[in-house]
Amino acid sequence: MKMFVKLFFVVSITLVMFACGSSQQKPKYAQPSPVDVLMRDLDTEKAYSIVLYDMHVEEGKKIFQHKYKVTKNYMDKDKAKSEVTDWKNVEEMYFAQNINNMGMELASKSEDGKTHKTPSPPGFNGVVGNKQYGEWKTDNSGNSFWAMYGQYAFMSSMIGLATGPVYRSSYSDYNSYRGNPNTANQPYYGNNQYGTNSPNAQKTNPNFFERKQTQSGLSSFRQKVESNPTKYSRSSSSSSSNSPTNRTSTSSSSSSSSSDRTSRSSSRSSSSSSSSSRSRGGSFGK
Repeated sequence: MKMFVKLFFVVSITLVMFACGSSQQKPKYAQPSPVDVLMRDLDTEKAYSIVLYDMHVEEGKKIFQHKYKVTKNYMDKDKAKSEVTDWKNVEEMYFAQNINNMGMELASKSEDGKTHKTPSPPGFNGVVGNKQYGEWKTDNSGNSFWAMYGQYAFMSSMIGLATGPVYRSSYSDYNSYRGNPNTANQPYYGNNQYGTNSPNAQKTNPNFFERKQTQSGLSSFRQKVESNPTKYSRSSSSSSSNSPTNRTSTSSSSSSSSSDRTSRSSSRSSSSSSSSSRSRGGSFGK
């Protein structure tokens, strides 16, 4: 009997030690991503916008971080609120997949209840083109651009439209891009107008471009990502399609959630030449 008790004790200790060792080998940052968590927490809000505001990487220390600009109820001047989050730890894979998306809207919910999760220029889902908030006007050169009504002018700075005019040609191009099955679920950067190294991102967060060490680390990591597209492709990581927000979203958001499973390299090869050149705008370090 004593022998059995001793044997049971030894086996129990061994199992506990093994379990502890196994837990230490688990990934440091697990799903869901910070954006998924934010979407869940904002689910009851009438409208919101989540923009990738800042990035930080120390690859040697396995530190990958994001800051997000979160805007709630942007259409109501009395209830609208915009703030930048603290640094959020993200997985290396998620960081790699969004390395070109600083200044982009990673997720949003428009006033009609539709959610979107494909990286897009801020305001392109639910604000630009919505006659409730503004109208298309023509400048002295004959170019049609989006102008917010006076009572909604505050929305421009809150959601990131104040960095420059949105021309109708660009917005039409965006809708065509989203309507193309080959590019519908891919980030849209325009003609290098949006994304990490675009003028829009530099105006949104000039502090990032003043941090030389961060730029150097990001550029180095980006080269690593581009040299190993198979490892960092969207298809090699699980999507967050099981989140409550995505389950209740419209077909538009259902399409966008599949973007987490679609590789950037696949988009470049399958898109038409014109769409391909647009989808690669905003690359960092080029």
